[in-house]
Amino acid sequence: MRINDNICPNNYYKPNNKVEFLTSEEVTAKEAEIILNAKDTIHIAKYSFNSMLLANLLVKKVKEGVKVRVVIDPLSLQGAGKEWEKRKYVVQYLKENGVEVETFPYVPTDKNANLSNFSKPYSTSFYTVNQDNDYENKSNYQLMHSKYVSVDGKRAVISGVNWSDGSFKNVDSGIYVEGKVVDDLEKDFWFLFKKSGGKDYEYVPRAEDAGNSCASLLIADKVFSKTSYSAAVYNAVANAKNNIYISAFVLSDPYLIKLLIQAKNKGVKIYVILDPNKSPDYSNPNYDTAQKLKEAGIIPRWYKVKTYDTSLSNFLHTKLLITDDTLIVGSGNFSYKGLRINHEVGIETNDKEAISKAIQYFKTIWKENTSTIPYLPPPPSNPQTIREYY
Repeated sequence: MRINDNICPNNYYKPNNKVEFLTSEEVTAKEAEIILNAKDTIHIAKYSFNSMLLANLLVKKVKEGVKVRVVIDPLSLQGAGKEWEKRKYVVQYLKENGVEVETFPYVPTDKNANLSNFSKPYSTSFYTVNQDNDYENKSNYQLMHSKYVSVDGKRAVISGVNWSDGSFKNVDSGIYVEGKVVDDLEKDFWFLFKKSGGKDYEYVPRAEDAGNSCASLLIADKVFSKTSYSAAVYNAVANAKNNIYISAFVLSDPYLIKLLIQAKNKGVKIYVILDPNKSPDYSNPNYDTAQKLKEAGIIPRWYKVKTYDTSLSNFLHTKLLITDDTLIVGSGNFSYKGLRINHEVGIETNDKEAISKAIQYFKTIWKENTSTIPYLPPPPSNPQTIREYY
């Protein structure tokens, strides 16, 4: 079935896509599936990557003649301990076996900072120079926080799932997509790869019509004057008539909070699930947000944390927004930095089946694994292992 271009609302939607909402385990399974079936290119943007299983899969595809390119965030390689050492080892292993791995430039968020190094690839010398500096300072830099896999320029998975050990056990979500919207994703990767110091390559749109769903690629980045990510999130909340569902690792953007309160005052039913994780050195803005929402008559629920043990990590890591006729899912936290500063990628769609599955996923978490009071087990002995910079 093919739809007419005019059926898609808003001129930023692209028609004729196939979309599928993915829950936690489904994300990585789908990523592995499309990688195994790759014919010529695999393009990956991941904030964090230390999975040897997936590294070996990429090396296998290189040996089959597939061109594999990866962009990661440099700050994810910082720090001491086994987790960070494993990340550095995996990157080196990939490079030694023909995978083109680049690190996103190290860019301060301070508007007065000297950004002359923005066009330069990230230097490995930084790893040792800043090994022991204050971790709080890392929140002052733009992150390449995207999490996606694009294969052959025709199919992709966009999600909130990193390729690191603890990430695979988080509660998370994503979208599988085929269709012309993948051309936009490929163009984003081309931008990222070149900006990160990678060798330029010919960008050729190759996606084909694949279904009857409308979808739009959402991008946030501090170097763009306006971003589709923040606009899509704000518009979805402002235009909601009946219900708004938000499942968030971080919800702290002031304007988004204001819009939620305005929606509640118009009679829209608001359902919010927040992640409660915090430790002695981890300041979680969700607690301030919860207080503001309560004062406005919106009672959020908290994900029930089982353990801080990184081998059994179970953050509510979703960045999921659902309204009456809109689904937004991707890598961007609902924070000012996540919607406007970091390089983030998401998908917006009005596909009814995807929305229905996402709502059911949300309701299952709400019913089976949340409480009105945040419960936290004893803090970890090494709190740095749970840090993410919004």
